[in-house]
Amino acid sequence: MKTLVKTSMKLLLRTKILWIFLVVMPILSTFLLKKNIEYTAYIENVSKIVELDDASDKVAYYGGKGEYVVKVYDGSSSELSNELLNNMLTPGLFTVCRADISDKTDLDNLVKECIESDGVNDRMGAAVYLHPDFDERIQAGDYAGAVTVYVLSDDKRYEAFENELKFQLAAVNKHDALSIAKETIPEKNTVSVAGSNSVVLTEEQNNHKSQMGYAYAFLILGFLFCGFFIANNAIKEQKDGVLTRINLTKTTTLTYFISKFITVFIISLIMTGVTAVCSLFLNLENLGMSRIKFIAVIFMMGIIFSTLSMLLGIIMGDVMGASVATFTVYCISSLFGGVYFPIKHMSTGMKAVSSMMPQTWFLKGTEMIYAGDNKAFIMLLCITGAYLAVIISLGSLGLKVKKS
Repeated sequence: MKTLVKTSMKLLLRTKILWIFLVVMPILSTFLLKKNIEYTAYIENVSKIVELDDASDKVAYYGGKGEYVVKVYDGSSSELSNELLNNMLTPGLFTVCRADISDKTDLDNLVKECIESDGVNDRMGAAVYLHPDFDERIQAGDYAGAVTVYVLSDDKRYEAFENELKFQLAAVNKHDALSIAKETIPEKNTVSVAGSNSVVLTEEQNNHKSQMGYAYAFLILGFLFCGFFIANNAIKEQKDGVLTRINLTKTTTLTYFISKFITVFIISLIMTGVTAVCSLFLNLENLGMSRIKFIAVIFMMGIIFSTLSMLLGIIMGDVMGASVATFTVYCISSLFGGVYFPIKHMSTGMKAVSSMMPQTWFLKGTEMIYAGDNKAFIMLLCITGAYLAVIISLGSLGLKVKKS
């Protein structure tokens, strides 16, 4: 057994392409975790204006939960226009995305071109153009000249938006009176109440979770192809008659495959070690959890995907087919596992498919860790054991069918 494992590791570590996945993937994941990015799409309740970098930026991403998205071309960028937009958020009915175009020239043509493009290439409920002389026109009571509204969908919520806009325009027209009134109104506090099976995260924790999802995507790719290279060596050994010669030494086929599982365990441990070293360049604020917990989560996730790709490759018995299958598993599991975008607002059928993906449960475990739930690791250990049991059982069945 020791000789088989030692030989497998030597062959594996001599594979130059392996090092790309073994080293580069943890580095890329570390780079992602170090970036301080705000992922508005993952926030449960958007309570502030989404600032767009450019007037051509897409806003459809911010309506993934069915929100009524309003894109604002702000040609004024004044205190009064800012107050108007913030007041529009108060009812919690709309998501406001603002593009500051006050420093641009020929604004009318710019907005016209953007509207023509957005009507075809983007998705929103309505678009609003705040004219450069917004303040003057509002104070003169010329609302039609201060604001132009473009209806870009047949969503019935436009009526509520229109009424709210009219109300807020009238309110900012009485700016001084409104400011005095606001001082007498008690400050509003928004409290999120979770159900018995829900985890409520802060905005910062949601950002950590989304970044962790992308980091998981890179690491999973690395683990999958580490398992693939082990399967690749096993396929070559079977075709070159190495397995036959091993059997002649009275070493059983079961022992041979157990040695491959041990190799998977070791290579997963090595990649986790590389990830641990890379994590030293991260602050705990970048992780949102302790370093030990992070490393433990990565190892449990890695052993599942490495084992899966190894068994899949050995069963297929073809290097090209195994590589395609490995990449297919990566794409499908990551897509439905929620590492790229939230899945809680999918249909019931899609949620059922998602629950079969390991990424879903590891992201759930990450949420629980962020929320301080002590049961997170027990859940992840059970999930890891369950997936390994299923993978090994189906793999054993597949090998028996292949032999017969």
